[in-house]
Amino acid sequence: MFYELLYKELGKLFYYTANIDGKIQPSEREALKKLIEEQWAGLEGSTDEFGSDQSGLIAFSFDFEEAEGLEDYDVKAFAPFYIQNKEKFTPAIRQKILLTCDAIGKAHRGDNRDEREIVEAVQYLFEAY
Repeated sequence: MFYELLYKELGKLFYYTANIDGKIQPSEREALKKLIEEQWAGLEGSTDEFGSDQSGLIAFSFDFEEAEGLEDYDVKAFAPFYIQNKEKFTPAIRQKILLTCDAIGKAHRGDNRDEREIVEAVQYLFEAY
């Protein structure tokens, strides 16, 4: 159950990262897709009722938030989930989250100040709790 909730929360966080400038770029979506396949798939081995890796929930959540126009979300909204489940966030999971946020942030025109601030805020959250 943790991973299902994690993937949904990550979809929101990654959407927030990509949309910080008000528009999701194709390169940001492609970066997320690539990282789901390379970093997140197979993390814990669970599948959905169709046999697909549960990490696909990240993309589903991302797409849902885009369709719904997620507002009033920031790293502070991710913090309660992290704090409540901190013992389940292995160093590898924390590293994958930072890597994914960073890759999304750099996918369109390289480093972006606003997206860099998201990575720094997530890193601070991990270090503070």
